[in-house]
Amino acid sequence: MKKNLLHNFSHWAGANSGGHARGSIARRSGFTLIELLVVIAILGVIASLLLPAFSRAKARARDAVCRSQLRQLGMATRLYTDDHDNVLPSAELLPSMPVDPTNALARICDVLAPYAGKAASTNSASTVFKCPTDSVGRFASEGSSYQWNTELNGHRMDETTSADVRFVIVWVGPEGSGETNGTVQLRFPPDTTPLLLDYEDFHPRPAKSGKNVVFMDNHVAPLEATLLR
Repeated sequence: MKKNLLHNFSHWAGANSGGHARGSIARRSGFTLIELLVVIAILGVIASLLLPAFSRAKARARDAVCRSQLRQLGMATRLYTDDHDNVLPSAELLPSMPVDPTNALARICDVLAPYAGKAASTNSASTVFKCPTDSVGRFASEGSSYQWNTELNGHRMDETTSADVRFVIVWVGPEGSGETNGTVQLRFPPDTTPLLLDYEDFHPRPAKSGKNVVFMDNHVAPLEATLLR
């Protein structure tokens, strides 16, 4: 009888000690606080490495959208000239501040909107005039994130020289005064003549302008510093 009791007690004690051991093992299989902190730290390092790459990729995507839209607006300008005897649009540089408020010219977005709809792949022509990185509200205030090259107002598409422009120079000095006059021809080479460009440096890139521009021959590129002089 005693042997049976001792045997049963030993069996019960062993079973319980095994259960406690398995419980301890189960508890040790989870993450400790230190391990969790290490994992979080590693994830933070990975995120810090990936975020700049994601940011650069996002900036490149927005730049690509901007260039595509400018190319569409270049096509819209050519469609406009096809309907207007090859004459380019006349528009204000800053519609919110017209040069002559009593005789303000149209906004370039209003002039090209009917043609931008034909050239754009989107359903809304107005979205073509909004650069995705326009953070200063040019689209809201001027109707377009892209400014029109007002030097081309009234000129002809693919025109390499304008009509002669007369000039007069007057001088006054100790020995008297005088004047001279002459003529000059303005040149508009299609491959270097901007049609529209970003109002601001929406696309920062060291050593280059942050403005994209579509030229008269419809190629799009960053605005070169030489064209800013």
